[in-house]
Amino acid sequence: MATEGLTILGKTVFDTLFIDWRIMVITAIISIILFIVGMYVQLDKWGRAIPEGATKPYGAFGALKMIISSIFSKGIGHALEVLILDVAFQRRTFRRRKLEWFMHILIFWGWVGLLILTMVAAAAEFYGPFFVAPYDSSFFIGAWKTLELPNEIFGWMLVLGIVIAIARRLFSTGKDVQARNADIDWILIIGLLVVVITGFYAQTIREADNIQRAEISDYMKDNPGFFNNITVMFHEVFTLLFCVAYLPFSKYFHMITAPLTILVNHGGE
Repeated sequence: MATEGLTILGKTVFDTLFIDWRIMVITAIISIILFIVGMYVQLDKWGRAIPEGATKPYGAFGALKMIISSIFSKGIGHALEVLILDVAFQRRTFRRRKLEWFMHILIFWGWVGLLILTMVAAAAEFYGPFFVAPYDSSFFIGAWKTLELPNEIFGWMLVLGIVIAIARRLFSTGKDVQARNADIDWILIIGLLVVVITGFYAQTIREADNIQRAEISDYMKDNPGFFNNITVMFHEVFTLLFCVAYLPFSKYFHMITAPLTILVNHGGE
């Protein structure tokens, strides 16, 4: 079992993880490939129609080009206005249904916030060894500790949003009662719950065992056997597969399609 990181061009990365970097990297590669394939499949579906005046369908890349062209057809300034007000802060939903708006904001920003922080942490993982000299892994460890509080905040936002979503589906009335029977909704909600619950639990057991982010060889001296802890490993692997690989193939994909639709339609009412 490897307890050291991956060496790239004489620099070591992934030497402060809680699971074997090979497990994480393989899962990440599989997840990204499946995500790209899923995105292509979705774009290909959108590009099968034959536009007026055309002799053949747009195709996947034609659809992507059309989407980008439509978004910026009224200029970058207008596109940014729609992106901020209608996508990021969902003003149209706010005007209609305040509780639904609050739920969407919590889930959207909880998920996006965690995604952004994950990308920042990944960048810090590589920035340290390649651009900070001399490097002893302290750069990434410091960055990770700085991100702990915002990670918890976004995590709890996601939890609260999911709780509201569950309550709406359990106690909805009228035409909204269909949401109660939408199995794919429950798959999405349960999957996100698994992600956040295992994430908080993994953090709790690390704190209980006083395992701080450090080089693997250091924390294994005091906590032998914690490396590749099954709970931590499950959280890392499941999160990648569910939040990345599964996204284009599920209703979860509306987190991408809904903003794109709003941008293409330039907001609107």
